[in-house]
Amino acid sequence: MTLNTKILVQDKVSYRDVWVKCNQLIGATEATRFRNEQVKTWRNGEGTPQPGNPWQIGNHLGQGLCALLNITYRPDGPFRASSEACEWYCDPGCDDEHDSPPSWLQVNFDTAYGYRDEQGRGCGDLHASLIAQLGQWLDERRVRWAWQNEFTGEIHTGYDRLTDLRGGAGR
Repeated sequence: MTLNTKILVQDKVSYRDVWVKCNQLIGATEATRFRNEQVKTWRNGEGTPQPGNPWQIGNHLGQGLCALLNITYRPDGPFRASSEACEWYCDPGCDDEHDSPPSWLQVNFDTAYGYRDEQGRGCGDLHASLIAQLGQWLDERRVRWAWQNEFTGEIHTGYDRLTDLRGGAGR
């Protein structure tokens, strides 16, 4: 099982710049293998890209990084536009799996629950640190952002409630 933390970047910013910054945060190098492709629509066991589908850029598994990085974006516009807010950002109690506010792009960090760094910190500590560092970088560029707690589903703006992730798997 893994801790998957979602960061919603709400203002226009280059996905490439965010990609480079996030890779720096997780210790990736130029030799790190990755993919950058349009998301496929699956029908009858076959996946094909469709016009309008978003794109994802992400690192391949098994490279010894502290977190798997994946960014979902659209090359020519926001990942989730404001016009989709009613469809995508539901009222409390809604069980829609796509319950997220509008965003320019979405960053996901994914780390095994059993992760421990040299100081014994767990995946929750790692993700709190990654969110804070990426948040500071975005703040310097005046880019709004929020993050979602995987365990509660709550979306927090800025650094609010990062301590909820501290210690192990954030529980």
